[in-house]
Amino acid sequence: MAPYIPDNYLPNLKKYKYQAIDKSLISKYVLAEYWNQLVKIFPLTMAANMVTLLGSLHVLVAVVLNQIYAPNLVETCPSWVYFAFSACIWIYGSFDAVDGKQARRTGTASPLGELFDHGCDSLVVSLIMTLFASTCQLGESWWTAALVFFALTNFYMSTMEEYHTHILFLGYFSGPVEGIISFSTATLLTGIFGPGFWAKSVYSFAPLPSALVDVLPPLTLAQSLVVSMGVMLIPTVYTSFSNIASACREQNKSALSAFADAIPFVASIASMVVWLAASPDVLHQHLVLFLMFAGFAFSYIVGRVIVAHVTGAPFPKLNRMHVPIFFGTANAIAPSLGLAKMFVGENEVTLIWICLAYTALQYAHFALEVINTICAYLDINCLTIKHQKKAK
Repeated sequence: MAPYIPDNYLPNLKKYKYQAIDKSLISKYVLAEYWNQLVKIFPLTMAANMVTLLGSLHVLVAVVLNQIYAPNLVETCPSWVYFAFSACIWIYGSFDAVDGKQARRTGTASPLGELFDHGCDSLVVSLIMTLFASTCQLGESWWTAALVFFALTNFYMSTMEEYHTHILFLGYFSGPVEGIISFSTATLLTGIFGPGFWAKSVYSFAPLPSALVDVLPPLTLAQSLVVSMGVMLIPTVYTSFSNIASACREQNKSALSAFADAIPFVASIASMVVWLAASPDVLHQHLVLFLMFAGFAFSYIVGRVIVAHVTGAPFPKLNRMHVPIFFGTANAIAPSLGLAKMFVGENEVTLIWICLAYTALQYAHFALEVINTICAYLDINCLTIKHQKKAK
Protein backbone atom coordinates (compact mmCIF):
# COMPACT_ATOMS: atom_id res chain seq x y z
CA MET A 1 0.00 0.00 0.00
CA ALA A 2 1.40 3.39 -0.98
CA PRO A 3 2.09 5.74 1.95
CA TYR A 4 -0.36 8.56 2.57
CA ILE A 5 2.58 10.99 2.60
CA PRO A 6 5.36 10.00 0.17
CA ASP A 7 8.87 10.67 1.51
CA ASN A 8 9.61 13.35 -1.08
CA TYR A 9 6.78 15.52 0.28
CA LEU A 10 7.72 15.27 3.95
CA PRO A 11 10.21 18.21 3.83
CA ASN A 12 7.31 20.52 2.90
CA LEU A 13 5.91 20.03 6.39
CA LYS A 14 8.69 22.22 7.80
CA LYS A 15 7.95 24.91 5.23
CA TYR A 16 4.21 25.02 5.83
CA LYS A 17 2.69 28.15 7.35
CA TYR A 18 -0.96 28.37 8.35
CA GLN A 19 -2.83 31.41 7.01
CA ALA A 20 -6.42 32.43 7.65
CA ILE A 21 -8.74 35.37 7.02
CA ASP A 22 -11.69 35.69 9.40
CA LYS A 23 -14.25 38.36 8.46
CA SER A 24 -16.68 37.47 11.24
CA LEU A 25 -17.73 40.56 13.17
CA ILE A 26 -18.86 38.37 16.06
CA SER A 27 -15.39 36.83 16.29
CA LYS A 28 -13.73 40.24 16.32
CA TYR A 29 -16.03 42.27 18.54
CA VAL A 30 -17.88 39.74 20.72
CA LEU A 31 -16.03 36.47 21.19
CA ALA A 32 -12.37 37.49 20.91
CA GLU A 33 -11.99 38.41 24.59
CA TYR A 34 -14.00 35.36 25.68
CA TRP A 35 -11.59 33.12 23.76
CA ASN A 36 -8.56 34.96 25.15
CA GLN A 37 -9.75 34.28 28.68
CA LEU A 38 -10.97 30.74 27.99
CA VAL A 39 -7.60 29.51 26.72
CA LYS A 40 -6.05 30.42 30.07
CA ILE A 41 -7.92 27.58 31.80
CA PHE A 42 -5.73 25.07 29.98
CA PRO A 43 -2.33 24.42 31.56
CA LEU A 44 0.76 25.11 29.48
CA THR A 45 1.58 21.43 29.75
CA MET A 46 -1.54 20.47 27.76
CA ALA A 47 -1.11 19.89 24.03
CA ALA A 48 -3.35 21.88 21.69
CA ASN A 49 -4.53 18.68 20.01
CA MET A 50 -5.78 17.45 23.38
CA VAL A 51 -7.92 20.59 23.59
CA THR A 52 -9.30 19.79 20.12
CA LEU A 53 -10.01 16.18 21.09
CA LEU A 54 -11.74 17.09 24.34
CA GLY A 55 -14.01 19.52 22.50
CA SER A 56 -14.92 16.93 19.88
CA LEU A 57 -15.70 14.31 22.52
CA HIS A 58 -18.48 16.55 23.82
CA VAL A 59 -20.27 16.16 20.48
CA LEU A 60 -19.97 12.38 20.81
CA VAL A 61 -21.60 12.61 24.24
CA ALA A 62 -24.50 14.50 22.66
CA VAL A 63 -24.78 11.90 19.88
CA VAL A 64 -24.98 9.08 22.43
CA LEU A 65 -27.75 10.94 24.28
CA ASN A 66 -29.58 11.43 21.00
CA GLN A 67 -29.35 7.73 20.15
CA ILE A 68 -30.84 6.90 23.55
CA TYR A 69 -33.71 9.40 23.53
CA ALA A 70 -34.36 10.14 19.83
CA PRO A 71 -32.86 7.40 17.62
CA ASN A 72 -35.31 8.13 14.79
CA LEU A 73 -34.87 11.92 14.98
CA VAL A 74 -38.58 12.48 15.70
CA GLU A 75 -38.91 11.65 19.40
CA THR A 76 -39.30 14.37 22.02
CA CYS A 77 -36.39 14.35 24.45
CA PRO A 78 -36.44 15.51 28.07
CA SER A 79 -35.59 19.20 28.33
CA TRP A 80 -32.24 18.49 29.96
CA VAL A 81 -31.15 16.54 26.87
CA TYR A 82 -31.63 19.60 24.65
CA PHE A 83 -29.73 21.68 27.22
CA ALA A 84 -26.96 19.08 27.04
CA PHE A 85 -26.96 19.33 23.23
CA SER A 86 -26.58 23.10 23.51
CA ALA A 87 -23.76 22.89 26.06
CA CYS A 88 -21.88 20.19 24.13
CA ILE A 89 -22.07 22.10 20.85
CA TRP A 90 -20.97 25.33 22.54
CA ILE A 91 -18.05 23.65 24.33
CA TYR A 92 -16.96 22.00 21.08
CA GLY A 93 -17.04 25.32 19.24
CA SER A 94 -15.22 27.12 22.06
CA PHE A 95 -12.45 24.53 22.32
CA ASP A 96 -12.15 24.49 18.53
CA ALA A 97 -11.66 28.25 18.57
CA VAL A 98 -8.87 28.24 21.17
CA ASP A 99 -6.82 25.17 20.23
CA GLY A 100 -4.71 27.32 17.91
CA LYS A 101 -4.19 29.84 20.71
CA GLN A 102 -3.08 27.01 22.98
CA ALA A 103 -0.58 25.87 20.35
CA ARG A 104 0.92 29.36 20.19
CA ARG A 105 0.93 29.67 24.00
CA THR A 106 2.93 26.46 24.28
CA GLY A 107 5.11 27.11 21.24
CA THR A 108 3.97 23.85 19.62
CA ALA A 109 2.16 25.02 16.48
CA SER A 110 2.69 22.57 13.62
CA PRO A 111 1.01 21.25 10.46
CA LEU A 112 -0.23 18.32 12.54
CA GLY A 113 -2.35 20.76 14.52
CA GLU A 114 -4.25 21.88 11.43
CA LEU A 115 -4.63 18.29 10.25
CA PHE A 116 -5.91 17.13 13.63
CA ASP A 117 -8.25 20.11 13.99
CA HIS A 118 -9.76 19.82 10.52
CA GLY A 119 -9.92 16.04 10.82
CA CYS A 120 -12.01 16.29 13.98
CA ASP A 121 -14.16 19.02 12.42
CA SER A 122 -14.85 16.88 9.36
CA LEU A 123 -16.10 14.05 11.58
CA VAL A 124 -18.17 16.34 13.77
CA VAL A 125 -19.96 18.37 11.07
CA SER A 126 -22.39 15.61 10.04
CA LEU A 127 -22.99 14.69 13.70
CA ILE A 128 -24.00 18.23 14.64
CA MET A 129 -26.34 18.41 11.65
CA THR A 130 -27.95 15.14 12.75
CA LEU A 131 -28.36 16.52 16.28
CA PHE A 132 -30.00 19.63 14.87
CA ALA A 133 -32.32 17.52 12.70
CA SER A 134 -33.29 15.57 15.82
CA THR A 135 -33.88 18.80 17.75
CA CYS A 136 -36.19 20.04 14.98
CA GLN A 137 -37.75 16.56 14.67
CA LEU A 138 -37.11 16.42 10.93
CA GLY A 139 -36.94 12.64 11.18
CA GLU A 140 -35.31 10.29 8.72
CA SER A 141 -36.24 12.26 5.64
CA TRP A 142 -34.92 14.21 2.69
CA TRP A 143 -34.86 17.28 4.91
CA THR A 144 -32.30 15.70 7.22
CA ALA A 145 -30.29 14.31 4.31
CA ALA A 146 -30.25 17.75 2.67
CA LEU A 147 -29.17 19.38 5.93
CA VAL A 148 -26.16 17.07 6.19
CA PHE A 149 -25.24 17.21 2.50
CA PHE A 150 -25.38 21.03 2.49
CA ALA A 151 -23.01 21.13 5.46
CA LEU A 152 -20.62 18.62 3.90
CA THR A 153 -20.58 20.60 0.65
CA ASN A 154 -19.75 23.81 2.49
CA PHE A 155 -16.93 22.09 4.38
CA TYR A 156 -15.48 20.49 1.25
CA MET A 157 -15.53 23.72 -0.73
CA SER A 158 -13.76 25.52 2.11
CA THR A 159 -11.10 22.80 2.18
CA MET A 160 -10.65 22.80 -1.60
CA GLU A 161 -10.42 26.59 -1.56
CA GLU A 162 -7.72 26.48 1.13
CA TYR A 163 -5.73 23.96 -0.92
CA HIS A 164 -5.60 26.20 -3.99
CA THR A 165 -5.35 29.60 -2.28
CA HIS A 166 -3.23 28.49 0.72
CA ILE A 167 -5.56 30.58 2.91
CA LEU A 168 -8.51 29.50 5.04
CA PHE A 169 -11.31 31.99 4.38
CA LEU A 170 -14.02 32.48 7.01
CA GLY A 171 -16.74 34.85 5.85
CA TYR A 172 -19.10 37.11 7.75
CA PHE A 173 -21.19 34.01 8.50
CA SER A 174 -19.20 30.82 8.97
CA GLY A 175 -19.86 27.43 10.46
CA PRO A 176 -17.16 27.56 13.18
CA VAL A 177 -18.55 30.80 14.65
CA GLU A 178 -22.05 31.85 13.62
CA GLY A 179 -23.04 28.26 12.83
CA ILE A 180 -22.05 27.04 16.30
CA ILE A 181 -23.86 29.98 17.92
CA SER A 182 -27.00 29.26 15.85
CA PHE A 183 -27.15 25.54 16.60
CA SER A 184 -26.30 25.97 20.28
CA THR A 185 -28.97 28.66 20.63
CA ALA A 186 -31.55 26.59 18.72
CA THR A 187 -31.08 23.57 20.98
CA LEU A 188 -31.17 25.80 24.06
CA LEU A 189 -34.48 27.34 22.99
CA THR A 190 -35.86 23.89 22.27
CA GLY A 191 -35.02 22.86 25.83
CA ILE A 192 -36.93 25.89 27.13
CA PHE A 193 -39.99 25.85 24.87
CA GLY A 194 -40.03 22.28 23.61
CA PRO A 195 -39.60 21.12 20.00
CA GLY A 196 -43.20 21.82 18.99
CA PHE A 197 -42.53 25.30 17.61
CA TRP A 198 -40.26 23.85 14.88
CA ALA A 199 -43.34 22.21 13.32
CA LYS A 200 -45.26 25.49 13.05
CA SER A 201 -45.67 27.11 9.66
CA VAL A 202 -42.81 29.50 8.97
CA TYR A 203 -45.38 31.97 7.64
CA SER A 204 -46.89 32.26 11.12
CA PHE A 205 -43.67 33.99 12.16
CA ALA A 206 -43.77 36.47 9.28
CA PRO A 207 -46.57 39.01 8.59
CA LEU A 208 -47.16 38.02 4.96
CA PRO A 209 -50.41 38.68 3.05
CA SER A 210 -52.65 35.64 3.04
CA ALA A 211 -52.85 35.77 -0.76
CA LEU A 212 -49.07 35.36 -0.92
CA VAL A 213 -49.02 32.59 1.66
CA ASP A 214 -51.58 30.64 -0.38
CA VAL A 215 -49.25 30.44 -3.39
CA LEU A 216 -46.09 29.69 -1.44
CA PRO A 217 -45.13 26.07 -0.72
CA PRO A 218 -46.04 24.95 2.81
CA LEU A 219 -42.96 25.01 5.01
CA THR A 220 -42.45 24.46 8.70
CA LEU A 221 -39.94 26.60 10.57
CA ALA A 222 -37.48 23.69 10.60
CA GLN A 223 -37.87 23.06 6.87
CA SER A 224 -37.39 26.75 6.12
CA LEU A 225 -34.02 26.66 7.87
CA VAL A 226 -32.91 23.79 5.64
CA VAL A 227 -34.02 25.78 2.59
CA SER A 228 -32.16 28.80 3.91
CA MET A 229 -28.97 26.74 4.28
CA GLY A 230 -29.32 25.59 0.69
CA VAL A 231 -29.83 29.14 -0.55
CA MET A 232 -26.87 30.44 1.50
CA LEU A 233 -24.71 27.69 0.05
CA ILE A 234 -24.99 29.18 -3.46
CA PRO A 235 -23.01 32.40 -2.79
CA THR A 236 -20.61 30.43 -0.57
CA VAL A 237 -19.73 28.04 -3.38
CA TYR A 238 -19.51 30.92 -5.85
CA THR A 239 -17.11 32.80 -3.57
CA SER A 240 -14.93 29.70 -3.16
CA PHE A 241 -14.67 29.22 -6.93
CA SER A 242 -13.99 32.94 -7.36
CA ASN A 243 -11.15 32.87 -4.83
CA ILE A 244 -9.73 29.74 -6.45
CA ALA A 245 -9.83 31.40 -9.88
CA SER A 246 -8.00 34.47 -8.53
CA ALA A 247 -5.34 32.29 -6.91
CA CYS A 248 -4.86 30.30 -10.12
CA ARG A 249 -4.34 33.50 -12.09
CA GLU A 250 -1.69 34.65 -9.63
CA GLN A 251 0.03 31.26 -9.78
CA ASN A 252 -0.31 30.94 -13.59
CA LYS A 253 -2.32 27.76 -13.22
CA SER A 254 -5.46 26.55 -14.97
CA ALA A 255 -8.60 27.54 -13.11
CA LEU A 256 -10.64 24.90 -14.97
CA SER A 257 -8.25 22.21 -13.80
CA ALA A 258 -8.68 23.44 -10.23
CA PHE A 259 -12.47 23.55 -10.60
CA ALA A 260 -12.39 19.93 -11.78
CA ASP A 261 -11.13 18.92 -8.35
CA ALA A 262 -14.72 19.27 -7.14
CA ILE A 263 -15.98 16.58 -9.52
CA PRO A 264 -15.17 13.53 -7.33
CA PHE A 265 -16.96 15.09 -4.36
CA VAL A 266 -19.97 16.09 -6.47
CA ALA A 267 -20.06 12.54 -7.84
CA SER A 268 -20.00 11.16 -4.28
CA ILE A 269 -22.86 13.34 -3.04
CA ALA A 270 -24.87 12.71 -6.21
CA SER A 271 -24.35 8.96 -5.82
CA MET A 272 -25.57 9.03 -2.24
CA VAL A 273 -28.67 10.98 -3.29
CA VAL A 274 -29.37 8.45 -6.03
CA TRP A 275 -28.86 5.59 -3.57
CA LEU A 276 -31.37 7.08 -1.12
CA ALA A 277 -33.85 7.83 -3.91
CA ALA A 278 -33.64 4.28 -5.20
CA SER A 279 -33.93 2.79 -1.70
CA PRO A 280 -36.70 4.63 0.17
CA ASP A 281 -36.55 2.14 3.05
CA VAL A 282 -32.96 3.22 3.70
CA LEU A 283 -33.98 6.87 3.59
CA HIS A 284 -36.93 6.55 5.95
CA GLN A 285 -35.81 3.77 8.29
CA HIS A 286 -31.99 3.68 8.32
CA LEU A 287 -30.90 7.21 7.46
CA VAL A 288 -28.93 7.75 10.68
CA LEU A 289 -26.87 4.65 9.93
CA PHE A 290 -26.39 5.78 6.32
CA LEU A 291 -25.24 9.25 7.39
CA MET A 292 -22.70 7.75 9.80
CA PHE A 293 -21.22 5.86 6.87
CA ALA A 294 -21.33 9.00 4.73
CA GLY A 295 -19.62 10.98 7.52
CA PHE A 296 -16.61 8.68 7.71
CA ALA A 297 -16.32 8.55 3.92
CA PHE A 298 -16.45 12.34 3.75
CA SER A 299 -13.86 12.74 6.53
CA TYR A 300 -11.44 10.48 4.69
CA ILE A 301 -11.93 12.31 1.38
CA VAL A 302 -11.46 15.71 3.03
CA GLY A 303 -8.56 14.42 5.11
CA ARG A 304 -6.64 13.45 1.99
CA VAL A 305 -7.10 16.99 0.67
CA ILE A 306 -5.82 18.52 3.93
CA VAL A 307 -2.78 16.24 3.91
CA ALA A 308 -2.05 17.25 0.32
CA HIS A 309 -2.41 20.91 1.33
CA VAL A 310 0.12 20.86 4.17
CA THR A 311 2.61 18.69 2.25
CA GLY A 312 2.33 20.42 -1.12
CA ALA A 313 1.25 17.17 -2.80
CA PRO A 314 -1.03 16.98 -5.88
CA PHE A 315 -4.74 17.29 -5.22
CA PRO A 316 -6.18 13.82 -4.46
CA LYS A 317 -8.78 12.56 -6.93
CA LEU A 318 -10.73 9.34 -6.61
CA ASN A 319 -9.64 7.05 -3.79
CA ARG A 320 -10.64 3.80 -2.14
CA MET A 321 -13.34 5.52 -0.09
CA HIS A 322 -15.37 6.10 -3.25
CA VAL A 323 -15.66 2.34 -3.79
CA PRO A 324 -18.42 1.62 -1.22
CA ILE A 325 -20.31 4.75 -2.28
CA PHE A 326 -20.39 3.82 -5.96
CA PHE A 327 -20.94 0.11 -5.26
CA GLY A 328 -23.92 0.79 -2.99
CA THR A 329 -25.42 3.14 -5.55
CA ALA A 330 -24.95 0.59 -8.34
CA ASN A 331 -26.69 -2.01 -6.21
CA ALA A 332 -29.60 0.34 -5.48
CA ILE A 333 -30.23 1.28 -9.12
CA ALA A 334 -29.64 -2.21 -10.54
CA PRO A 335 -33.38 -3.01 -10.97
CA SER A 336 -33.95 0.17 -12.98
CA LEU A 337 -31.21 -1.03 -15.34
CA GLY A 338 -32.82 -4.42 -15.73
CA LEU A 339 -30.29 -6.11 -13.45
CA ALA A 340 -30.75 -8.12 -10.28
CA LYS A 341 -30.19 -6.32 -7.00
CA MET A 342 -27.50 -8.13 -5.01
CA PHE A 343 -28.48 -6.69 -1.61
CA VAL A 344 -32.24 -6.40 -1.03
CA GLY A 345 -34.25 -5.41 2.06
CA GLU A 346 -32.42 -6.28 5.27
CA ASN A 347 -29.43 -7.37 3.21
CA GLU A 348 -29.08 -3.78 1.99
CA VAL A 349 -29.01 -2.65 5.62
CA THR A 350 -26.25 -5.19 6.18
CA LEU A 351 -24.43 -3.67 3.21
CA ILE A 352 -24.59 -0.25 4.86
CA TRP A 353 -23.19 -1.71 8.07
CA ILE A 354 -20.36 -3.23 6.04
CA CYS A 355 -19.77 0.14 4.36
CA LEU A 356 -19.75 1.85 7.76
CA ALA A 357 -17.23 -0.63 9.16
CA TYR A 358 -15.05 -0.32 6.05
CA THR A 359 -15.04 3.48 6.05
CA ALA A 360 -14.50 3.74 9.83
CA LEU A 361 -11.56 1.32 9.77
CA GLN A 362 -10.11 2.94 6.66
CA TYR A 363 -10.36 6.38 8.23
CA ALA A 364 -8.79 5.14 11.47
CA HIS A 365 -5.90 3.61 9.51
CA PHE A 366 -5.45 6.82 7.55
CA ALA A 367 -5.53 9.04 10.65
CA LEU A 368 -3.11 6.90 12.66
CA GLU A 369 -0.67 6.48 9.76
CA VAL A 370 -0.61 10.20 8.99
CA ILE A 371 -0.24 11.15 12.66
CA ASN A 372 2.59 8.66 13.19
CA THR A 373 4.37 9.74 10.01
CA ILE A 374 4.24 13.45 10.86
CA CYS A 375 5.14 12.90 14.52
CA ALA A 376 8.16 10.82 13.55
CA TYR A 377 9.36 13.32 10.95
CA LEU A 378 8.87 16.45 13.08
CA ASP A 379 9.88 14.69 16.32
CA ILE A 380 6.69 15.65 18.14
CA ASN A 381 3.83 13.91 19.93
CA CYS A 382 0.20 14.25 18.95
CA LEU A 383 -1.61 14.53 22.28
CA THR A 384 1.26 15.49 24.58
CA ILE A 385 4.08 18.05 24.40
CA LYS A 386 7.34 16.24 23.68
CA HIS A 387 9.61 19.27 23.68
CA GLN A 388 8.62 22.26 25.73
CA LYS A 389 9.38 25.31 23.61
CA LYS A 390 9.33 29.01 24.27
CA ALA A 391 5.78 30.21 23.69
CA LYS A 392 5.22 32.84 21.05
